[in-house]
Amino acid sequence: MNYTIFLILFITSLSCSLIGVFIMLRNLSMVTDAISHSVLLGIVLAYFITKDITSPLLIVGAGLFGLLTVFTIESLSKTGLVKNDDAVGIVFPLFFALAVILITKYARNVHIDTDVVLMGEVILAPLNTINFFGSNLPKALIFSSIVFLINLSFILIFYKELKITTFDKDFATISGFSSVLLFYSLMGLSSLTAVVSFDSVGAILVISFFIVPGASAYLLTKTLKNLLFLTVIFSFISCYLGFSLGYILNVSMSGMTATVSGLLFFLAALFNRDGLITKIFRSIKNKSLTKSYLILIHIGHHLGNSDEQIELSFDTIKDHLNWDKKITDSHLKYLLSKKLIFKDEDKKIYGITNAGFKKYLSILKEYNMM
Repeated sequence: MNYTIFLILFITSLSCSLIGVFIMLRNLSMVTDAISHSVLLGIVLAYFITKDITSPLLIVGAGLFGLLTVFTIESLSKTGLVKNDDAVGIVFPLFFALAVILITKYARNVHIDTDVVLMGEVILAPLNTINFFGSNLPKALIFSSIVFLINLSFILIFYKELKITTFDKDFATISGFSSVLLFYSLMGLSSLTAVVSFDSVGAILVISFFIVPGASAYLLTKTLKNLLFLTVIFSFISCYLGFSLGYILNVSMSGMTATVSGLLFFLAALFNRDGLITKIFRSIKNKSLTKSYLILIHIGHHLGNSDEQIELSFDTIKDHLNWDKKITDSHLKYLLSKKLIFKDEDKKIYGITNAGFKKYLSILKEYNMM
């Protein structure tokens, strides 16, 4: 296996996902979708000017068009005529469709393949090399690494400002932070990252990289530093599994990596603190505790009364609860282990400890039974 492909996937994922954390936290996830598609129009227009598919001005054009896309979406949503998500749905299909029309009409013989732009061909990325300090290295790896270092530096330098403007815009304004400048810097880096990344892995995987690792991590932690750390972990796992499974199954590595990312998100959604599986186990546990506390209430209600011998006897308590013996014994065992009740061997009945009596009173108070 060519592990250079995995390295390209992983570095690209880091470039996108670390910036993507702040985009997600600002509820701008769909804007990355718009950027990833609409920058194609910037590439096409820049090509018409330069007539050179390898010109670095294509990246400049694409980056500028990414910013134009964000500005157009923001301006349209600020009018109040449409919501932000609706503005995204209006702008990016328009720009992407124009790019496709221009390609099919005026650039049929140029190597700008809309299918490759969407799906990517990361398996071919190591073949396109450039001389880097005397060594021939994949162009995608060099460019992705540079973008990653730029994004990482931006986050480290402006971490405090990003945190404040993301979570408390009003405080940021009072403190004198230019949230607008920071916002467009973030969007500019997102545009640059999308342009550099989709040439190797395709727009679909770029969108996945921007959002899914951060969204998966967000299900497991609410601390920003932990969120960034877990985002890196999810990026590594999805890229490694996507690369390995894509090679073994002989399928698109970009497609497999996006699929694995989605599956990891659903696993995080199922098993996180508020996930479906956790809720099921919590529900089962709560039902079990409810039955245990019903026994505690039963004992507390009858203890010291004339009928305690009948109601609380080792042999007859199950009959008065109208429960199966196995279920009753299980909950009695739990209460005994928690030292909430005890066995009165002299009277052959269940008694209640001081801790159990306090719990009994708190249950009565909680459910207004006093």
